[in-house]
Amino acid sequence: MDCAVNPVNIEKFLILPIAEGSRTVTEVLSKEGSFKILEVLSEDPLSLRQISRKTGLPFVDVENKIMALVESDLVERKSISSGLEEEKYIYGPSNRFIVFSSEDNTTVV
Repeated sequence: MDCAVNPVNIEKFLILPIAEGSRTVTEVLSKEGSFKILEVLSEDPLSLRQISRKTGLPFVDVENKIMALVESDLVERKSISSGLEEEKYIYGPSNRFIVFSSEDNTTVV
């Protein structure tokens, strides 16, 4: 693929050096249930309660894992409030690819 002809949207990638900086993302992904959450979110954006129901994970666990996934830029939170009621949120995948690179960016995995 010629990048001049088919430019790559760099914002679609979460590029992490293979070093301390990537530890947070790998720790979040290694937690039991995180992939299950990402799997159900790949179908449709959902609220915390809907995620809990679809995954069978306790609400508190879902809430903690979602916050970690949001902080790691793997999940996005969107507001769906109507203005009359309490603000509500739905969560969906951030539609980004994770790329690990050497600290000097000479090697990409």
